[in-house]
Amino acid sequence: MKNRIILLNLFAVLLLGSSCKKFLETNPKDFLSPTNYFRNEAEVKSALGGIYVTLGSEFTYGRHMVIDGAMDDLGYWNQTEVNIIDRLASWNYTSAQPQIMMMWQRLYEGIERANVLLENIDRAEMDEAKRAKYVGEIRFLRAYYHYLLTDLWGDVPVRLKSNQTVTDVNIPQTSSREVLQMVVAEIEDVINTNSLELASAYGHSSRVSITVAQAMLARIYLKMAGESLKIAGSYEKALFWATKVQESGLHKLNPNYDEIFTNHSKNLYETQYRESMWEADFTGNPTTDPGKGDKYSWIGVTNGIICYDESDALGYSYGYIRIRLKLWDLFEDTDKRKYRSIAPHRYNVTNGQPFNQKLTTFTAVADRCAAKWRREEEILRPKVKNNNETNFPIIRYSDVLLMLAEAENEINGTSTIALEAINEVRVRAGVRPYAMTSGTGVITLTGPDDLRQAIRDERARELCFEGIRKHDLIRWGIFEQAMQQAAAEPFLSANTGNGRTANAQQRTTMAAIASKMTEKYRLFPIPQKELNLNNQIKQNRFW
Repeated sequence: MKNRIILLNLFAVLLLGSSCKKFLETNPKDFLSPTNYFRNEAEVKSALGGIYVTLGSEFTYGRHMVIDGAMDDLGYWNQTEVNIIDRLASWNYTSAQPQIMMMWQRLYEGIERANVLLENIDRAEMDEAKRAKYVGEIRFLRAYYHYLLTDLWGDVPVRLKSNQTVTDVNIPQTSSREVLQMVVAEIEDVINTNSLELASAYGHSSRVSITVAQAMLARIYLKMAGESLKIAGSYEKALFWATKVQESGLHKLNPNYDEIFTNHSKNLYETQYRESMWEADFTGNPTTDPGKGDKYSWIGVTNGIICYDESDALGYSYGYIRIRLKLWDLFEDTDKRKYRSIAPHRYNVTNGQPFNQKLTTFTAVADRCAAKWRREEEILRPKVKNNNETNFPIIRYSDVLLMLAEAENEINGTSTIALEAINEVRVRAGVRPYAMTSGTGVITLTGPDDLRQAIRDERARELCFEGIRKHDLIRWGIFEQAMQQAAAEPFLSANTGNGRTANAQQRTTMAAIASKMTEKYRLFPIPQKELNLNNQIKQNRFW
């Protein structure tokens, strides 16, 4: 039984590893036992690809984890509850929801593959220094997948060795606090033992580097500093690691904000700035690269500018995600990010006019689509209706600067360090910087509370629709409050006319899902399939 389980796991690794691009190009071969694989660096690379593939699933960064399952107070799903009853965006799901089960499964598959490779990598004949670098990547990815699991589900089983027998499924949950402490200890050890490459070693952003690991530590420590954990010293650690990224000099803000997202759609990576530090990397679509199951992107398909043209000229987009009035109001008219994040046009698909006719007048502000990723900018041909190869940013350098500002403000208040970090982001956007002094060219702040709100608003403007906002609201302890305000917003007298919302039905749609948000929805329910298999696990509260 033991050998059979290992063989099945290895076979899955090989199949998936062969689909990774840019740094993994291998042809899987049949084998009879683990001893005739992991023989050399090429085979280790192939197995490593099987671990990275977890990032490139529609159930993780291709769609469900960062779009459907990450709805927040800045956007809404423009369909009635009846029409989305079987989707995560409906917030009507149960523990039997298939997308939740597949998200859980994909993350644990990545962990299992990491464990198998760690247990077998010493078999390979290869340079020892290179082996150490591979081990660092594998350990980071295993830790990161545990972080995602505890971030989404709370207390979860920790798996640090491969499944050896069928009884290995019965593993009790570890508290979220302990999981996070394990994760940061693992990642810090990987960094401190110099087990990762510099970002400059790669001509792409699909692989973990030292600064990626440092940036993710800053993100995880901010979670540990927030509700409901409030672990002492976490802000200091977040500041330390964010500062390390800044001091590396390997990442800068791209002065052209639009180019960040057009590069994602074109599957391009620029090495001049490296702002998009780590991306979930996708290749092809079911026509150009068939047979990859759920390993295609939906970015721009679900959350792009609505367009019912299936031709290569534009590309089909459902345009499900529309903006809330709060997001519109957060932007100054001169902000360069406003019309990248919010559709500046839509396509006329109702009156027989050409599909490429761009309409600049909208019935309502709240009818504008999320627009960071646009199918019209894709270069892969042919385009297909439901999938593309658009990459998704897991972490950007602008996020690092805003995390640095947040941690610094919580520790030292409105210091020069905090102001310079947030203002670097604002200057790129073409809006006035913040200052503690008054003047015509600045926005004056009064103290740490003022700066705290400014940072939160800046994160909304800079990172909207990148799958981060919901998690920010939860760690700030304002998730339920923000969602209830979002539900009430369309019915405020100032928002029921003057082109703010179109009609009563639109206002009802905007409010329906948000109004359900309670403490229950901070976490997903443990999948029913896992509860049936693992007799040591229990369901999350409220579910």
